[in-house]
Amino acid sequence: MVLGSTNRRGISVEPRHNQGLARNLRLAKGGALMGSGCVGFHTRIGRLILTCFAGFLLLYPVDGWGDEAPIDGAAGLRSDDWITINKDYSSQRYVDLDQITPKNVGKLKEICEIGLNEPTVFSTGLLKVGRTLYVDTAHLTVAFDAATCDLHWRFVVPVRQRPIGANNRGPAYLAGKIFRGTNDGHLIALDANTGRLLWDVHPTVQDPDNGKLETFISAPIAWQGKVFIGIGPSDYHLTGRLMAFDANTGNKLWSFDTTLGAPAGGGFWTTYSLDPKTGEMLAPVANPFPDFNRDEPGDRDFTKYTDSVISVDANTGRLNWSYQVVPEDDHDYDLGTAPTLYRTSSGRDLVALAGKNGRVDVIDRATQSLVFDTPATTLENDQEPLTSTWTHVCPGVNGGAQFNGAAYHPGTGLLYVGEVDFCSWYIKGKQFGDPIIGGIGGATVKDWSSAAKLQAPRGWITAIDGKSGRVLWQRQAESQVQAGLVPTKSGLLFAGDTHGNLLAFDAKSGSSLRSIDTKGALNSGLISYSVAGQQYVAAAVGGATENPSPVAGPLRVIVYGLHGSGKPKVVTLPRLEPPPAPGQTAGEALFVANCVTCHEFGGGGGSSPPLARQSQLADPELLKPFLANPAPPMPRLYRSAGRRGGGVNRRLPEDRRLPLRSRRASELPAAAAADNRRDTGMASRLFRADLAAMHQLPPGELPRAAPLPDIGG
Repeated sequence: MVLGSTNRRGISVEPRHNQGLARNLRLAKGGALMGSGCVGFHTRIGRLILTCFAGFLLLYPVDGWGDEAPIDGAAGLRSDDWITINKDYSSQRYVDLDQITPKNVGKLKEICEIGLNEPTVFSTGLLKVGRTLYVDTAHLTVAFDAATCDLHWRFVVPVRQRPIGANNRGPAYLAGKIFRGTNDGHLIALDANTGRLLWDVHPTVQDPDNGKLETFISAPIAWQGKVFIGIGPSDYHLTGRLMAFDANTGNKLWSFDTTLGAPAGGGFWTTYSLDPKTGEMLAPVANPFPDFNRDEPGDRDFTKYTDSVISVDANTGRLNWSYQVVPEDDHDYDLGTAPTLYRTSSGRDLVALAGKNGRVDVIDRATQSLVFDTPATTLENDQEPLTSTWTHVCPGVNGGAQFNGAAYHPGTGLLYVGEVDFCSWYIKGKQFGDPIIGGIGGATVKDWSSAAKLQAPRGWITAIDGKSGRVLWQRQAESQVQAGLVPTKSGLLFAGDTHGNLLAFDAKSGSSLRSIDTKGALNSGLISYSVAGQQYVAAAVGGATENPSPVAGPLRVIVYGLHGSGKPKVVTLPRLEPPPAPGQTAGEALFVANCVTCHEFGGGGGSSPPLARQSQLADPELLKPFLANPAPPMPRLYRSAGRRGGGVNRRLPEDRRLPLRSRRASELPAAAAADNRRDTGMASRLFRADLAAMHQLPPGELPRAAPLPDIGG
């Protein structure tokens, strides 16, 4: 369903065509550079001059415009366009723009924002094509002006089957079409100009009675008439597979299975990369199933592609090679971010892999050999096999690189990676898990004791030499760093954390230059681009994540620039409540869209606190004040405009800052180790009986826990 925009008075207006896209399509088809509004030359000399002028601008773009140079493999697009959520097929996230600099970034102001007005999680990346931005939620795809936030169109995703969660990592663009997956397992194509549905296919299976719960979470990529996407998640009895579809019809072209037998796993959480010169598609495969137990017969063979990067021929789906980052993974260390393809100054083709294991692995594409392995967050017991005894592990189940991989600056040869510093308790045992989905082979509980005191989770931003793996600088953020990093030609590095801080660093030294309080969590989407000679920064803001944080906030996309007036334009879309699936109530749909990510279906808990004992929250009059001011570590879904989120890189004592660590698990700094001994509990006493009941254990078998505030308030 496509809806038109509404103006500031709420009056509905018809969707309009994307003028920027139309201009680019004219260029791609050989149309006049100036467009139809220019008075044409009617002589051969005039046409020759115009043709030469157009060719000059296409071959030699003017510095600072960032509008004319085509992207490799995407004729007619501009060099600053973002046709994937990682900008282009290499996933480097680098922008060749220098209008916003280390000297003037302090003048950055909000230009406009668009409120999506849907209550759901928000872990999507952004696209920019011409002067249009595109963004997804669980139930929406929205196109709006990249400089004014005026709505072009919004498409409401129909719900045909019960959705599997509400996560969506974003859309992809190719040849006038927008592609996205849905939470009930459909893949759809929309007209990029109008939002009209072009095709809709359903290549997945939703059969909860047999543990087949397939969905599309990852953002697709599209190239040479094909759309590439893989099913998710990895935590059920599904057989992970990567697929290609015809971009014009939706017909499936090929499929590659990532697990070679039962039980299975090997789904996809994020997005993909591609080398247009070789036709290689590189895909990051997630964890095997069961998550925490590798004792099944033949496990090593059928999980050989899990936690790996696989290289397949984009035309045929044939496997070229694979590299396994975490063999026999029993920590749920998904490879959940896109590979970063880059070439060093000496001409060596490398790929950087950042996963939940807290390391940045770089391999040689020609030999598939490890070049270096650099830790980027706290490591403890991370390579020790799980046992039947509770073990404290860092990174935990929601640590490491979560949604976005390494960014790369081709001018300096530096990699930049954002990571989450959050530990968990793990235990192994077949009795753990939900019998409906066959169990998960163990259990994990996050370090709620530290989270309740707002000592965790933290985040890290690390600059790494792309040749040697040497760490050049490292900065700690006050919360998780999950948003994509953006290095620029001018020497800036943009980043964001889940406390709502939009951060700007000197990319060379790591010096903090600016922190902007966006009043909402930065979970994923962060880009920079140019429109009409002006450079902008756009951030997807709001929405709770699986990781606790003090603020979540309503879903918005905020656009910043140097020419802001201090009175930003605000566009708000009509309210959209999560549409119920067949046989689902409105309340169930709302719960799935907002709560399932942390508390599981039915509120049973999982690695987050169960809700079974919080019966008072069923009363709307009690629920409202609770959500307005919940006790940590429950995220604050909305906050008042006057509450500040704190500054960037709030410095900790030196003995609490991250030292470089060896390949093996290492000792914590003295003060941190003392804190860790004091806070050995993994959950509050309030949750002990719940956890024991959930895992069919007596409370005495859980580690002794420190007191934690009652989340029921």
